[in-house]
Amino acid sequence: MKKTSSGISFIEVMTATVVISIACVGLMMGVVHARGELHSLEIKERATEELLNYMEFWKGRVADGRLSPSERAGDPDGDAIYLVGGLNQKNSIEAKLYYDLRRLNGFNEFGSTDFTRYELECWIKWSDRFSSPSSRYSSRVNRERKISTIMTVFEL
Repeated sequence: MKKTSSGISFIEVMTATVVISIACVGLMMGVVHARGELHSLEIKERATEELLNYMEFWKGRVADGRLSPSERAGDPDGDAIYLVGGLNQKNSIEAKLYYDLRRLNGFNEFGSTDFTRYELECWIKWSDRFSSPSSRYSSRVNRERKISTIMTVFEL
């Protein structure tokens, strides 16, 4: 007859601890990655909302017809906004909104037109340091979204 001992040996307990620890590390890495991706998606959505509002503002200004010569030239400096946080806050994300307004000529691929047409292009740029690993280059990860439209101004 063989003599068997009941219970669990120390080696079995240590093996189970190592396996559980490896599984927990994998789960934590997945959670951290998912949280970073969700944060990046939230910032991109906020930037898109700001860009759409900015585009609607300039469409209204063009439709109004009372643009100054400096407004017709576009905005190379950009308007600063905060996507997250605010001025002098620790984890704030600053973005800049730009626009370019060009008057189009009367000729297009479908023929000529007597209407005044403008091409309005708006874009937003921001740095998302949370979407990249911490390093000396982490503040250099730049994101950008662009939209454009062509407007026809009808003279009354």
